[in-house]
Amino acid sequence: MDSPPLTIYNLPPRPPTWNWVGIFYITFCATWTTIVVTGMAFCWYNRHLPMLRVRGLPLAFAAVTLLHLYWIMAQITYPIGATMPIVIAYDVQYFVMGTWFPMGIALFHASNLRFLRVAKLQRQFAQQDLTKKKAKDGARSSWTSRLPDMDYSTKVMAFIVIGMGFQTLLTAGMWVACKKYHPSFGFPGTEIRGATLPEQLRDLGIGWEWWPSVVWQFAWTWGVAPVMIWKSWNIRDTMGWRTQTIGACLSGLHATPMFLIASYAPAFFKVNMYFHPSQWIHLHTMFLESFLIFIPAYQIIRQWHTTRRVAYSNEKWQTSQATTICAIPRSFQASSSLHLVEKDDVFPSLSANAQHSNDLLTKTALNRVLADHPTPLQEFSAYNDFSGENIAFLTRVAGWKARCVAGEGDRRDLFNGALRIYVDFVSPRDAAFPLNLSSLLLRELECCFEAAARVVCGDVCVDTVVPFALDGPFGDDYAQSDRTVVCERYVGAVSETFGMGVFDAAEAHVKDLVLTNTWPKFVREMQLRRQRTEESERSDGSVVSRVRRVVRSLV
Repeated sequence: MDSPPLTIYNLPPRPPTWNWVGIFYITFCATWTTIVVTGMAFCWYNRHLPMLRVRGLPLAFAAVTLLHLYWIMAQITYPIGATMPIVIAYDVQYFVMGTWFPMGIALFHASNLRFLRVAKLQRQFAQQDLTKKKAKDGARSSWTSRLPDMDYSTKVMAFIVIGMGFQTLLTAGMWVACKKYHPSFGFPGTEIRGATLPEQLRDLGIGWEWWPSVVWQFAWTWGVAPVMIWKSWNIRDTMGWRTQTIGACLSGLHATPMFLIASYAPAFFKVNMYFHPSQWIHLHTMFLESFLIFIPAYQIIRQWHTTRRVAYSNEKWQTSQATTICAIPRSFQASSSLHLVEKDDVFPSLSANAQHSNDLLTKTALNRVLADHPTPLQEFSAYNDFSGENIAFLTRVAGWKARCVAGEGDRRDLFNGALRIYVDFVSPRDAAFPLNLSSLLLRELECCFEAAARVVCGDVCVDTVVPFALDGPFGDDYAQSDRTVVCERYVGAVSETFGMGVFDAAEAHVKDLVLTNTWPKFVREMQLRRQRTEESERSDGSVVSRVRRVVRSLV
């Protein structure tokens, strides 16, 4: 009796393929996974740093985790994929590609939206227009009335959840309708095609049931990603966030076209035996992981170097002040480091010649700029370093202390001024960008101001940019000038712990953060701008000189 011909439904499982290709895939998978996990652990350990705190690592790492698990499945397909029934293997590929992978890409672009959101909200610090959202009406109970009041992160995640719910139902419905995966039921006309086993295998991996997944990929990589690139292009941050976003988006443009070409072009059939069509998508995953993990890791190492340089400069400055400043001749003092931090010489000294750059990386120079001319530093911190709340806090506290010294207002007036500072910059419940304070400092300030803040601002907690928030805090209308200020005048009892030095510890902590993070970048940026200006002037001068020589020769 003749045995039935082999088809995808009766093909027996085979042992693992441990040739040199299979060994390569397993080794490569283990090596790259170790590198990725190590990089993620390194970034997570340093998540308290401002450059990582503002990024919102949980959202990015959730995307990396989903995409990397799918990547692992693709790498082990060649060596062990044939050990299970072939139809079951394609079922797994179909559902993972239809649900798991789009979820990972959606979370990745949600983390990109955080970049644009933070960049937009930081403008308020450069414009000195600190406003607050109106308190939400707790009487609204229906979801239709609450929808306009939802914070930005909730809207983004709601969109992702709704989209993925629809995609999951569509994927499951099309699988049920397609008889090629289960010959016993399904719509007529959806059976497997092909007389030979290779033809049936090719038909199993293509078809109309795969197109919703392909459309999702195309929408993200050729619809959302170019928009993200266009909107991110002119944002010049100092943390590599723009490079990370643009690079990750660009690296995915090839994925969907190459997946379709490899799936349908006969010339790729021999290649697909060793390099599955989905590997073109997973190549994007590797680039994405590199940008999301290793650029922040590189920035952390750079920050360590900068911190050591700043510490050395301040130690050298203090030593020189204590030992030589009173003994050196007046003629030398005029060109010394002390002269560079005088009122009119800090910014001119930021020249292309960086001979005094280490002297400028001192707290004395920073204090001089904060006291006399903080606007350029404020704009740089808001537009480029995404830390505008630090400089705004320092200038607000300095102004408040000046009023205290001048005796402007009574104790209640001064408390209300301090309360506004607490609400705008410190309170995790109210501030758009809460300061990066230790739990001890935060608890001390909460003991003094939190009860009063709840009286004047209400109990509604707004979505703030905290280390573990999913996305940016407010809707598109947050920075509009017609927003009313929630924090009104407080008329209750003033805390006994309140005094002129209530912000001293927080001020010192924030100033240290600025000194080691924002200030060195600002000094370097000013030097680069001065260098470009001088080069431009020399270039223009040389052109003018050549034109003049040509005119003289003609005359």
